[in-house]
Amino acid sequence: MSAKLPWIALAAVTVTLPAALGTAPLDIVRYVAYILYAVVIPGTLLYRAIRPTPRSLLEDLTYGTVVGLLAETAALVTASLLDARALLWTWPLLAIVPLARRHLRVRDYPQRPSTAWSWTVAGIAVGFLAYLTAAYLAVNPPVPTGGPHDYMIDQLNLLAVSADLKHHFPLAVPEQGDRTLGYHWFAYGHLAASSLISGVDLPVLWFRLDLPVIAVLAVCLLAVTGWRVARHPWAGPVAAALMFTVGELVPQRQAPAFFGSITAYYSWSSRSLLFGAALSLPLIAVVATVLRRDGGRRDWLLVLLFAAGTTGAKSTIVPLVGAGVAGLCAVHLLQRNPQWTPWLLGSLLAAVELVAVAVLYGFEGQGLRWGPFAIMLDFVGSPRHGTTVRDVPVILWGLGAYAIAMCARLAGVVGLGRRWGDTEIFLAGTTAAGLIGTLCVWHVSWSEHFFIVAAWPCAAILSAAGLTRLPWSPRALRSALTVAALLAATSVVLRLPQWHRWSVPLPVYALGALVLAAALLTGWRHGRFAALVVVLAAGAARLPFDAATSANLGVAYHVRVTPDQVAGARWLRAHSTPGQYVATNVHRVGGGLQGAQSLAYWISAYSERRVLLGSWGYSPESTGSQSRAHRLGPALAYWDPDRLALNDAAVLDPTPARLGWLWQQRVRWILVDRAQGTPSAALPALTDLAWQRGDIAVYRLRASSNCTPVSCSDSVQSR
Repeated sequence: MSAKLPWIALAAVTVTLPAALGTAPLDIVRYVAYILYAVVIPGTLLYRAIRPTPRSLLEDLTYGTVVGLLAETAALVTASLLDARALLWTWPLLAIVPLARRHLRVRDYPQRPSTAWSWTVAGIAVGFLAYLTAAYLAVNPPVPTGGPHDYMIDQLNLLAVSADLKHHFPLAVPEQGDRTLGYHWFAYGHLAASSLISGVDLPVLWFRLDLPVIAVLAVCLLAVTGWRVARHPWAGPVAAALMFTVGELVPQRQAPAFFGSITAYYSWSSRSLLFGAALSLPLIAVVATVLRRDGGRRDWLLVLLFAAGTTGAKSTIVPLVGAGVAGLCAVHLLQRNPQWTPWLLGSLLAAVELVAVAVLYGFEGQGLRWGPFAIMLDFVGSPRHGTTVRDVPVILWGLGAYAIAMCARLAGVVGLGRRWGDTEIFLAGTTAAGLIGTLCVWHVSWSEHFFIVAAWPCAAILSAAGLTRLPWSPRALRSALTVAALLAATSVVLRLPQWHRWSVPLPVYALGALVLAAALLTGWRHGRFAALVVVLAAGAARLPFDAATSANLGVAYHVRVTPDQVAGARWLRAHSTPGQYVATNVHRVGGGLQGAQSLAYWISAYSERRVLLGSWGYSPESTGSQSRAHRLGPALAYWDPDRLALNDAAVLDPTPARLGWLWQQRVRWILVDRAQGTPSAALPALTDLAWQRGDIAVYRLRASSNCTPVSCSDSVQSR
């Protein structure tokens, strides 16, 4: 019983957290039942049927959950294509019925974690949940009721993506009608399936229930994978701590965009990042197993399965893993010892990526382009023209600070010494590819950070592997952690003026010097292990400080949503069908720092309906045009002004012909926000007012009052 107690405690915290935030008990029960019935149980049975040999119960459950998530995605696609979403809840029976008798129970597990190991992993998971709660969950109600709430713009856009997948396939840009969207949508398909099977409202899943479960899954997966890849039990918890507890070595409030983050902000701002990190870990494990040749043919099947799954979870993962394998091939060639396994593995990963680029992404570039050191553009070069040769001295100065801030947690690698095998080379190659991608690629929305974020699990495992190979003592660990805590506190209060671009990295250098001095002093007393612990844990203040000072990212990149707006959107959801489109005059945020941005996705997010022409800031056309012009951020102007004018005229100054054009576009409802434009008296005269509250009004189009297709066509051409 003592061995199970840590996991019981972790499960209790994960379940009671949403209840403490006000989630309805019935929603929690439904979601827990869904996770067990539709993900964990069928996924574990499928994984046990595929994997060559059992290792541990925790591996079966965590890797099996990943298999369950991937199987759920396949079931969602199949049910959508067959227009049988109502039967989606039956898919787990296809795995449970034939496999339960043979694979439900396994007794012969060679690896059994100690009680201390289990409590450590559970503690890391609870700490990560505490950060997510303070930084995101507790400050974001699923639905604003008591007054307006500022939601981070990306959250409502991605909630709208989940809503679209709940009712449609293939995925489209939610506020651009039928415009197909090439995207890594598996995380959002999971949320759509969760809502369809459990019956829980999507906003409740998004803001309360799903993120804690994915967070705990990611921590446990990294702990299991670190143990398996490094072949040392404690490499797993150390790797999990380096990714989900310890932050960057950056003086707080003085870190520009250049220094980015691995866990703070990115763990909750985009669900695909944490979801992709979780799904990438089984892929890393099976790739390491194949490279060591200590598995069987089924491991190749698992490589194919997990690689295919991660391409749809996060687009950066498989290219980085493939680059790590390619780096290993290059090392073998330099050693004049070529081996067929890495080449075959690399070919398999390349084939999977090619299929994903064609099928999932439609060969769209996603706005990425070559841009050396564009990540430094907040203090080097210019946003429009990038960096030049004249910027080289400042770039080198900045790269030193970047190495200190972002890579301090890689210090454990020195513990590997000369004991580098194929697995270590693969992990190092994947990490290097992530760093190179972040430093050499430009994106309109600073998404070059995602390369190092996607590669970081490999970096954490590599650093943990080196650290666990060093001799240590409890006394050395206590002393090192005490010193690291003092350094972390110092990083919170450290302030240096920034009067010139050369001074931007100075705080990082100052903190780095303090850490180095403390490591040397500690190392003289207790050896290399304590010195490395000081360096690795010196950034421990990053996550708590981020939660305390930058919860929900403040209000800098947000849209204010009122209870009236959400009520109107949800009324639409209750009184319309998914095939009925909505026309609106809401195109821009309308207030605050982003007021002019076309990023108001609250209609499609809360109505679960496609909008004919709403916001366009995250459309592929916007990303493409901004990329070609080398401009940061979403496009302010719509690329088809005639269509925008026709839409707005039909909403705000309708005629029978204009309403007929809307009808031809499958529009059956008009949602008007009077704060962004007042309609003429013709709108209530030609349509039926169905609902209104405050500035929000919903109108129903009349089928009998719409023009014929010929007159509608003439009306469109006349404009």
